[in-house]
Amino acid sequence: MGKFRIGFIGCGEISIYQAKGISQANNAEIGMVMDVVPTLAQDLGEKYQVPYTTDVDELLAQEDIHGIYVAVPHYLHAPMAIKAAQAGKHVMVEKPIAISLQDADAMIEAAKESGVLLSVCYILRYLASSIKAKELIDKGAIGEVIGIKMMSISDKSSSYWHGGYSGRAKSDWRTIKEKSGGGVLIMNISHNIDLMRYLTGLEAKEVYSDYDTFLTPVEVEDMIVTTLRYDNGAIGLIEAGSCMRGGHPFNRNYYGDRIYGTEGQIMLGNPLMVYTTKEIDGLEKDKWQEIQVDQSWDTRTKYTEKFVDAVRRGIAPPITGEDGKRALEIVDAAYRSGKEKRMVNINNSHS
Repeated sequence: MGKFRIGFIGCGEISIYQAKGISQANNAEIGMVMDVVPTLAQDLGEKYQVPYTTDVDELLAQEDIHGIYVAVPHYLHAPMAIKAAQAGKHVMVEKPIAISLQDADAMIEAAKESGVLLSVCYILRYLASSIKAKELIDKGAIGEVIGIKMMSISDKSSSYWHGGYSGRAKSDWRTIKEKSGGGVLIMNISHNIDLMRYLTGLEAKEVYSDYDTFLTPVEVEDMIVTTLRYDNGAIGLIEAGSCMRGGHPFNRNYYGDRIYGTEGQIMLGNPLMVYTTKEIDGLEKDKWQEIQVDQSWDTRTKYTEKFVDAVRRGIAPPITGEDGKRALEIVDAAYRSGKEKRMVNINNSHS
């Protein structure tokens, strides 16, 4: 069986990392790339020695392209993903899945109607530290989860808002609410939201949030604090800011996310920090310990390989469109809560 050939819609900043990940995959390869900015499409196409175009219809007409990776401004995720699905291509879309729940539903429905898979690139699940944390939680190392903390603290430069971290693609879409969907919550913390759902299996039921734009000349929030109540009664906290002078003061191996349980806690990062009151193989009880994990693979390579494997086996991908919608529901509820100054309930009665 030949390699699964992937076409790119969007050749900007994040695509550089996805292209590198795919190039290392054992079951996939880049087949063609597309961007409305000719120099971006040419640059990526020439780097990986594949055809490039500025015409999305030309890309989708290629019969030897089996899947599409969508990495465009957030408001274009839905139209591009739907167009790709309707062309019979399996779809991997960058996070967030979309900027509205209606768009997310439309994407999920289009994939179902076309008989293709839809997945969202929540690659934190494939960090070695995440895999180890999941294993420990499933073993009962921290007991029942009673608390979750998610953090994203950064000091984004003014250039970020018009060119990302690399300045590769110039655009103001990040600054505009209708195009980005929001600021630090939807752009950054949505990764953490998905990871915590995956690690704990918990769904948020109630969300209360407050946010503002303090130091950045944009329409979206540059600081937000959110509390959550989960379906098992656990309490969650989101603390995020993109205007924090000095950024994150901690060792970059530890990014601030924690899971508290009745029998211990886990601080995410590498090394993983773990405390447990239980007898667990490989751990000392009643003592903080570091667990060094070997990050020997590219998370985007792992993500791609797992997605392609699901396509070939005819099963749902490990990270589904529905997973993307679950994360977006929390984001959407947080924004509504901050705007309306009230607790927002999430209805988790999903089909």
